Order: sequence, then C-alpha cells, then structure tokens
Amino acid sequence: MSKLLVINEIKETKVPFLRGMLVRSLQEAGLEFSDAYTMATDLRNELDETAEITVEDLRKRIKAILTQKHPDAIVHNYQQEKIFRKSLSIIREDGSSDPFSRRIHYQRLANCTIPPGKCLAITRKIHSNLVKNKIRRIDSFDLTVLTYQTIRKEIGQRHADYYLMWRDFLLNGYPLLLLIGGVPGCGKSTIATEIGSRLGIVRTQSTDMLREVMRIMIPKKLSPSLHTSSFQVGRSIKVPTVRDHHDDHLLYGFQMQSEMVEVACEAVIQRALNENVSLIVEGVHIRPSILNRIEHSEAVIVPVCLAAFSKKRLIKYIKGRADNNKQRRAKRYLNNLDDIWQLQSILLSESDHAEIEIIDNQTIDETVSVLINVIVQTIHSRYRGKEITALRRQYS
Repeated sequence: MSKLLVINEIKETKVPFLRGMLVRSLQEAGLEFSDAYTMATDLRNELDETAEITVEDLRKRIKAILTQKHPDAIVHNYQQEKIFRKSLSIIREDGSSDPFSRRIHYQRLANCTIPPGKCLAITRKIHSNLVKNKIRRIDSFDLTVLTYQTIRKEIGQRHADYYLMWRDFLLNGYPLLLLIGGVPGCGKSTIATEIGSRLGIVRTQSTDMLREVMRIMIPKKLSPSLHTSSFQVGRSIKVPTVRDHHDDHLLYGFQMQSEMVEVACEAVIQRALNENVSLIVEGVHIRPSILNRIEHSEAVIVPVCLAAFSKKRLIKYIKGRADNNKQRRAKRYLNNLDDIWQLQSILLSESDHAEIEIIDNQTIDETVSVLINVIVQTIHSRYRGKEITALRRQYS
C-alpha cells in the first residue's frame, strides 16, 4: 500500500493520510464506530494508488460517500465540524476549555444506560441547538443543565438522574474498582478492555500477570501450586487424604493458589485506591474472599462473575482467543475442558452465595451493556433520596 499524503494548500503542509483521525472525525459527525471505520478503510483502499490528494478534494470525496449512504444530518454535521470544533468550547470549572466533542458527549450518555439510538438523538439535538443559537462558548454547568433537561424530556427522570449521579461521582473524584472474575476463556480480558475504553479507565490488571511475577520471585519447589494452571493445580500438590475426590482436589488446589495471588491483588488494589485511581482487575482468582481485603470508604466497588453458560460457547471462546494470539494455544484448555467447566461451577456457586452479580457472556455489546447497568445501579445505591433531590434542584 502506497503512502498517501494529504496536502493543505493554505498551510503549505503535507501529512500522511491517517485512517484513525478520519474515523474520529466521522464519529464526531454522528456515525457509529463500525460505520466510520468501514468507510475510512474503504476510502483508504480506494486511494491506494494515489500519491497525493488535497484536503479539499478529500473532503469532497467524503461528502459524496456520506451523501449516498447516510442521512442529510450526518452530511451537515461533517460539513460544519471543522468550523464548529474550532469555535465551540466548553469552559471547565477551573477556567480551562476543551472543544465540544459529540463522540464524548454520546459516550457519556451511553454510560447512563441510555439506548444507543436515543444517545445519538439527544447529542444531535443539543449540538443542533448550539449551532442554531450560534453559541461558541458554553460553561460545563450550563451544558450539564441542557443535557439533563433534554434527557428528562426525551427519555424520563430515571435516566436523567443517572446522568447527574455519574457526573457528581466523577466530579468528586471517587475511584471505581471493577473486579471481573471467571474461568479461563470466558472473555474476561476482552470485556475488561472494552469497559475500560467505555469508562475511560486506563489502569487494568490481570491476576494471571500478577501470578507470573510471583512465579519469578518464588521457586516452584517452594510453591508448586503457584506454578500450575488454576484448573490443574489440584493434581500437582499433595492433597489431604480426606479430600480424595477429584472435585475436592480441584477446589483445594485452586483455593491454595488463590490465597497466594490474592495477596498481590490486595497490594495492587490498595495502591490504586490510596491514589484515588479507578482500576479494573480481572482473572480467575477474583473471588468473594478478596472483598474482605479491601478497605476504602469512598470507592465504589463492583464485583462480577463472568460466565459462559453454554459449553459450546466456552469452547468457541477458547478457540477464538487462540486464533487471536497464537501463543495462547487452545489445545491445553480444550483437553482440560471438564476441569474448567467444574471450576466455573465452583466460582458461580461462590458468587451466588455472596450475592455477586453473575453475567452470562453471550456477546460483547450485551455483556458491556449489562455491566454498565450494574455499575450505574451500584452508584445509584450510594445516593439517597435527599441527595438525588438536591442534584435535581441544582441542575433544574
């Protein structure tokens, strides 16, 4: 693929064509990420043999494609984007300013469990009102009022309250600790990455990675349980004779390994909470017992257990992660599928007994949506009636 240069004749510059920047620009105009990514990729392939193109010609091509495939509102937003982004600023509480981003505004609405179609409609309506009234600078408080009132009118008071609680939670700088447990292959790391991107949480930690660090520090002779997979550890250690059943071996070995890894988890979690930094920790070693190790009065702690209730789906996930990363081979996991399935039963039973939310991971979008809802409901439980009423009065 040749290197396409985009020429800005006014600024007299030549810069490479960057698909990622075009994707963000199209999202700002109102396209969903998948549509924006597909369009940017198709355009890049179309211009494969082109060495140079002017900014004006590039924008004409983009406008032509948008006109053919998408509503007039998208075309209008794209045409207005360059002018609007330069002229409309959000003034923060500390006096600093940021450009208004429709993509960020949309995402914040989505984090309040508002359906995607409604999020897009509300963001477009607010954007259109600002453009129509020729507003170039808006205080963040006024934007919050406008958004809150629009949500309340278009969807209802409950989601409007969620929006205010999320904003108040973020403004107060409370840390969010999300703990995602589940057996190998059920999709924990995928969901952790997706939810981190959605919520802007940049710090994530895998218990497998913590165990790898501990393996370097502690020799196998001293701790054989640490150097074995979670679903095989019962076979590698000496189990009390009273626990001679296979399931007892599995549970006993897993408990020994988990207790060691929990020490490292506690250190990582406590460090993040002491710094008031949100954190996602995922891994098979995330069990209800870890909650007893966490001390923080202001943190919102959300433990969940991810599962694949269908054995066929778990096999599919295991094979899929092997396809994505050849180093993570599926054969060993598939050969021990019965043990993994039994380990999942143990984790589900523990989570159910501790009243921890169990999520059947069927699709990424559905699981993320359910998880967002769990987080919102957990935050909501912290706000009493008087506090919610006070927030309503503040932004009404």
